[in-house]
Amino acid sequence: MPVVVRINPAELNKLQQDLKDADPKLVSALRKRIKTAGQVGVDAIRAALDVPPPAGEPDPSGFREALKAGTSTRVSFSRTGAGVKITTSSARLPANEKNLFAAYNRKRGYRVPLFGDRSRLTIQYGRPYFGAAVFKDSTLIRMNEEILKALDVAVDAIGGRFR
Repeated sequence: MPVVVRINPAELNKLQQDLKDADPKLVSALRKRIKTAGQVGVDAIRAALDVPPPAGEPDPSGFREALKAGTSTRVSFSRTGAGVKITTSSARLPANEKNLFAAYNRKRGYRVPLFGDRSRLTIQYGRPYFGAAVFKDSTLIRMNEEILKALDVAVDAIGGRFR
């Protein structure tokens, strides 16, 4: 499930239009600064994936590294979903681990064979939960501060003439 920081779409679209009218490069600069703000969340997820599992097992298949590489941020100025979206893709995972990717962030965990014995299953929990890494107060505050700074710079660039 992606982590999303929403901005009032109507307000952002008005600002985007004002920036476009003044100088189209200002829209690109705003998008880039908002994407940089979202990078705070991406960094939090990647740092959480660097923490070893509870039992300290190695990651021979590279599952965690693939998740880190597949975590990115996207900025949207659409009318219905303006904001920053942080997603983790399973595209770099081997086919046999794509189901594990879907289960990794579930609070209920997922069933796995006990020591390879498929007749005995046990529950395993993915660690860390991706949302938990981003929804820490300090990370959310930093992301929101960076987004607000980006919006302030954009408004200042057009002389504070925001409709």
